[in-house]
Parts: sequence; C-alpha cells; structure tokens
Amino acid sequence: MFRDWKAGSSPLMPPLTGPQDIAEQAVFMARSTTGENRAIAIAMPANLPAVLVDPRRLCQALGNLLSNAIKFTLAEGRVAITAYTRTDGGISFAIEDTGIGMAQETIAAALEPFRQLDGSLARKFEGAGLGLSLARALTELHGGTVGIVSAVGSGTTVTVNLPASRSEKRALST
Repeated sequence: MFRDWKAGSSPLMPPLTGPQDIAEQAVFMARSTTGENRAIAIAMPANLPAVLVDPRRLCQALGNLLSNAIKFTLAEGRVAITAYTRTDGGISFAIEDTGIGMAQETIAAALEPFRQLDGSLARKFEGAGLGLSLARALTELHGGTVGIVSAVGSGTTVTVNLPASRSEKRALST
C-alpha cells in the first residue's frame, strides 16, 4: 500500500492492472451510466505495461469521461479510448470524441464541480456537472493530471496522464 495515497481516511490500494482491462471496465461503466450501447473504439498497443492504480477509482474517472463523450456526441459520431506510454515513462489514457466540443475559454469552468457550460433552463444535456471535476480529482489521487483539448463543433480529447512511477516498468525497477 502507498501511504502517501489518501482519499479522506481511505488509502488507495494499487494493484498492477492492465490498461486494456481498465479501458474495458470504463466502457462498461459509461454504457451503464448513459444507458447507451453505442460503439466505443478501444485502441492500445499490446506491449503497454500494467499500471499501479486503484482500478475502481481510475475506471470511475475514465467512465465519467466516456459518459460525457457519449452524451455530447451524436449517434453517428465517434467515441474512442486509447492508451500509450509517454516518453517520460508515464502512461496516458485519452478519451476522444467528435461531439459538440467546448470553447477554449470555457474549459477551466467545465472542470469546476457543479459547473455546466449551458446554464439555461432549456439546456439539452442532463447531469450534475461533476464528471470532469471528479475525473480530475480521482486522477490527482494517483499523482496524475488531466488535459483537455477541444474546439466547438470539432469534439474533445481529454487525456488522463499517470506519472512514470505508476508504470509497471518504472515501479519494478525502483
């Protein structure tokens, strides 16, 4: 157990977990949450190392991001999750969609808890405005960061970056 990992009084218990397993569970969670069974592409290299994470919490973070991608992408659009090893040895998961996107100046607000970019009474999309902020908090519990690239009408890519210390190759060599 890593003593420096705490969520309140509950320490995270990070086992070695395969990124493919995490992605598949996150897809399952997102489909369960949204009630949609749409195609979600999963693309990962076969040689991707396992990661030292709390799989339930990381799946929740990625599941929230996938739920948002599904919610904000038309049925004929594309939603995908990929993972890759960065040059620094860390592992990244990217959730990509071809949905409605966000203006660059609204991304910071979207990361705030309970913030919804469409605050009108006639808004089209349901939700409490917690998906992105919760995903960021759960990623930070793992020592990681969240990055967002988006453009209105062109979709969004949200990347969950885990540090090299969470990679099986790095963790076993230290």
